[in-house]
Amino acid sequence: MEDDDVTSTDRRRLVRALVIAYVLAWVVGITYGFVIRSSSTWDTGAAWERDTLRWFHMSLPGWLDTLVLSMPYTGTNLTLLPATIAIGWWLWKRKRMGLVAVQLLVVTTGALSLNPTMKYLLGRDRPDLFPRRGIYNWASYPSGHAILTIALYFTVAMLLYRARGWRWPFLAAALIFLANSYSRLYLAVHWPTDLLGGMFIGIAWLFGTWRAFSRHGPPVRGEGGAISTRPDRAVAQK
Repeated sequence: MEDDDVTSTDRRRLVRALVIAYVLAWVVGITYGFVIRSSSTWDTGAAWERDTLRWFHMSLPGWLDTLVLSMPYTGTNLTLLPATIAIGWWLWKRKRMGLVAVQLLVVTTGALSLNPTMKYLLGRDRPDLFPRRGIYNWASYPSGHAILTIALYFTVAMLLYRARGWRWPFLAAALIFLANSYSRLYLAVHWPTDLLGGMFIGIAWLFGTWRAFSRHGPPVRGEGGAISTRPDRAVAQK
C-alpha cells in the first residue's frame, strides 16, 4: 500500500467500517449464543445434538482417522496466523499489494479475537459423550475453527476470483470448512450448535470486512499502473 495513495480520510472510513463489521459479527455470535444458552440443553446438548455426535463418532480406518485428526490444523491460529503474516509480508514487499495484505491480516486477527470473548462470557461445557481428541481449549461455544475457515478461506477465494476470475477456490474453501466441521464433531470437541454459531459469526465477519475494504479502502494500483478507487475494478485497469 503506497503512502501517497492513502489519505487520512481513507483510513478513517476504513477503520470505521471495520469497527462496525466487528461489532455486528460479535452481536450475531453473542445473540445466537444467548438464545441457545436460554434453553435447558446448553451444557448437555439437545437430543438431536447428542445423536449427531454419536453418528459422527463412527469408527474410521487408521489412515483416515489420522487425516481427520490433523484437519483442525487448517483452521487454527497455530498455523494460519503465521502463514497470513508471511504471505502478507510477501504481498506487501514483493507484489506491492499492501491493501490485500492488510485485508488478510485484519480478517485473520479479527476472526481469532472474536472467539475468546464469547467463550469467556458464555462458558459452555464441551461434549462429554466421548473422550475428546485433537486441538481444543477452553469453552465450547463458539467454534473458532468455523469462524476462521469461513472468514479467511472465502476471503482468499473472493480475492482470487476478483484478480483471476477463478471459481475453484470457492469449492476448495467450502471443502476445508466442511472437513474442519466434520473433524470437530468426529473428535467430540464441539456441539453442532457451536459450529452453527461459528459459521454465522464467520459469515458476518467475511462480508463485513469485504464490504469495508471494497467500499472504503484507499485507491488500488493495478498492474498497469492505473488507479481505481474500487479494489474490485483494479484488475481491469491494465
